[in-house]
Amino acid sequence: MDKLEFTEKLVLIDGNSLLNRAFYALPPLTDDQGSYTHAVYGFTTMLLKAITQYKPRYMAVCFDLAHPTFRHLMYTEYKATRKKMPAELASQLPLVKELLQCMGIKIVEKKGYEADDLIGTISKKAGCECVILTGDRDTLQLINDRVKVFLTKKGISEVIEIDETELKNLYGITPNQVVDFKALCGDQSDNIPGISGIGEKTALRLIMDYGSLDELYANIDQITGKLREKLEAGKQSAYLSYELAKINDQAPYDFELSDFEYPFPFSARVKEQFEKLKFKSLLKKDIFLPEVKEAIINQIPADQSVNLIVIRTLEELKKLNLSQGFSIVWENDISVAVDDKTEYKIILADTLLGESVSFETASSYLKPYLEDPDIEKIVYDYKNLRHYLDKKGVQIKGVFDVGLACYIVEGGAGVSSLKKLLSNYNCDEKFPAASLYRIKQNIMPDLEKFKPLYYDIELPLSDVLFDMEKAGFKLDLKILDELNQKYNDALKDITEKIYELAGERFNVNSPKQLGEILYNKLKLSPAKTTKTKAFSTDAEALEKLKGEHPIIEYILKYRAISKLNSTYVEGLKKVADLDGVVHTEFRQTVTATGRLSSIEPNLQNIPVRDEEGKEIRRAFVARPGYKLVTADYSQIELRLLAHFSGEPKLIEAYKNNQDIHTRTASEVFGVPPELVTPVMRRQAKAVNFGIIYGISDYGLAKNLDIPVSLAHKYIQKYFENYPRVKEFMRQSVETAKKSGEVTLASGRKRRIPELNSPNRALRAFGERAAMNMPMQGAAADLIKIAMIDVWREFKKQNLKSRLILQVHDELIVEAKEEEVSKVIEILKDKMENAMRLNVPLKVDIGVGDNWYEI
Repeated sequence: MDKLEFTEKLVLIDGNSLLNRAFYALPPLTDDQGSYTHAVYGFTTMLLKAITQYKPRYMAVCFDLAHPTFRHLMYTEYKATRKKMPAELASQLPLVKELLQCMGIKIVEKKGYEADDLIGTISKKAGCECVILTGDRDTLQLINDRVKVFLTKKGISEVIEIDETELKNLYGITPNQVVDFKALCGDQSDNIPGISGIGEKTALRLIMDYGSLDELYANIDQITGKLREKLEAGKQSAYLSYELAKINDQAPYDFELSDFEYPFPFSARVKEQFEKLKFKSLLKKDIFLPEVKEAIINQIPADQSVNLIVIRTLEELKKLNLSQGFSIVWENDISVAVDDKTEYKIILADTLLGESVSFETASSYLKPYLEDPDIEKIVYDYKNLRHYLDKKGVQIKGVFDVGLACYIVEGGAGVSSLKKLLSNYNCDEKFPAASLYRIKQNIMPDLEKFKPLYYDIELPLSDVLFDMEKAGFKLDLKILDELNQKYNDALKDITEKIYELAGERFNVNSPKQLGEILYNKLKLSPAKTTKTKAFSTDAEALEKLKGEHPIIEYILKYRAISKLNSTYVEGLKKVADLDGVVHTEFRQTVTATGRLSSIEPNLQNIPVRDEEGKEIRRAFVARPGYKLVTADYSQIELRLLAHFSGEPKLIEAYKNNQDIHTRTASEVFGVPPELVTPVMRRQAKAVNFGIIYGISDYGLAKNLDIPVSLAHKYIQKYFENYPRVKEFMRQSVETAKKSGEVTLASGRKRRIPELNSPNRALRAFGERAAMNMPMQGAAADLIKIAMIDVWREFKKQNLKSRLILQVHDELIVEAKEEEVSKVIEILKDKMENAMRLNVPLKVDIGVGDNWYEI
């Protein structure tokens, strides 16, 4: 089958919920032994549909265990009315788990916690877009801007997609209010009591009116009659029900996102399981690896027999000679290999008992080999392995990082986990060390073409990033607290202004109530409708309503500040360590262009454009005795465009230090530079940067809020004045179409299969990528070279100053106060001379005590 284009998405499946739904939805099926299999069949059908529909790179299935949870300890009647699982269903639970293991899909379960708690914990910590597949409405409380819930309905054939907007449309409440709602009306299926005499309709009305359980009881005096009596009598029960209904998103479960990667298409072993279970219709699906694989780049030879030798004692460990080089994978245990035929698995004991191998024993024995730079260590993800060993007092030198090498050889293809890498190269993950050895041998001929890129840029950059991650960026938590208070005060003021303009009080966070105000009361013209035919109140719809009523500006302002507060102010505080320092992780092998990405937290995405967002940067501060120094390339991609295209006018402009946007405005609008207005310059700037990204007439028209015909005229005029740019872009696309990829001077390449797609939209995307890759890829190489050169010079001069962050074309250094002038000199020198171009490189410098100042 064609390989699915996976997205950076995680699907979390409530295993018990889906298995239960499948059991009751389908007629009984059995295998040859007479064992029931229909629940497994239905479950598998839904799982396969999720893979092909959502194309997630990551997947996990969470199960309940037959073990009391903290809720049972809190309330002995919790789930007491639920019927015991039928024997016909219980017998299928081991079958589905065995099948998941064959598929390589992670099973997550933990004593004392329900599947919902594990789903909540994982979705909160994952940091990527999450889809929760379940039949249980409890998980609606987990919805946020990254997390959606897909509720199964009508057996196994249909799901309903619920995000924050749809939840508001369906029920009129926010995810945070789901628990308040259940606290009032209870949940019969889980035997959560709620308040006697209060049903779902009354509970919804109360939560929509008062916002939360706490606010309801704080304003109990406003309620009269029987309803108040019920609420007062049931207060204790309501708060108990709240605790029972609330999902624990802090379950003690540690993971890496890569733990949830799975191989797809599935192996012959999965096919055998389907045959054994008599899943004839699923066997026909195009979801398996073909019997004879087509030749692919770097395919591993078929003979992969590996001899496994388990080492359990110190005596056995001492027989292991690693002096000629070895591959190593260090996880719970240690796997090493000195060739691709034998894997040594060192089993680590929790404590040193007799001759058992403890962590300390293994570290002591391996340390001389790991720290000898003349002995090659073949590893996956050298930087993170170095972090792990560094905490244990072990250094590692002389490495070959297979992950980095494959990322380069495969043209920017993601190798985001060891499991994914082994799957890509058709290796058995049971023998990771021997597999790494084999992959390294296999890719070396291809790596010859990329030696400077690997050995001079990517591998040394890992050491730079290690030091940056370890140093981290200091936060002033007091400033975050002040911003939190400021934003909350602003939200209160804005809310009052919205009430005033609306002429009544309502829940601003409720799309349903907001829609009533905007479209029914204020009679504004709706821009679009939702799936449920309600008038939309999303950001796009509100942007189109700008100018029709003053309330729109305030609503947009409310949403912007609310997001800043929750995502950045509160989010940063959660990830800071005990010293108030945040340690982001830079990933080298994710983007197709070669750019670095930042996660947990993403410090490359801290707001910079609007004043409220920029204020968050005040919280990023220098440690005592230090200053922050920032060095930012000026218009790097435009300078690279001038260099690659050879356009004389652009080269002349940069050599003469002219304002390129004013120059372009003068050319496009046909006026002398001195007559260029600020509006003209702004429009020319949009054209300049838009051209790099292959912007369309429509795209430019939308950006500048002008007619499409005028945008077309601007682009046409630009190319008339800069014909070499147009020719360069045309040639970039034509060359890429022939080879299917773009290759840079550094050797970095990007495969662009979309260029030959029959789909017009995909083909247009591929053409834009081919136009932009020379500039974006070269900019990525440029900043990486500069980082390495700056880092080495700091070490050469024995400076205490250190690089702490890279944001696209900008470097941030935490400089000792007495070293600031020297740091500035080094930054300008190394960054402006990192590459030789036909135009000069220019770096802008800033110095201050916090990120905002600079």
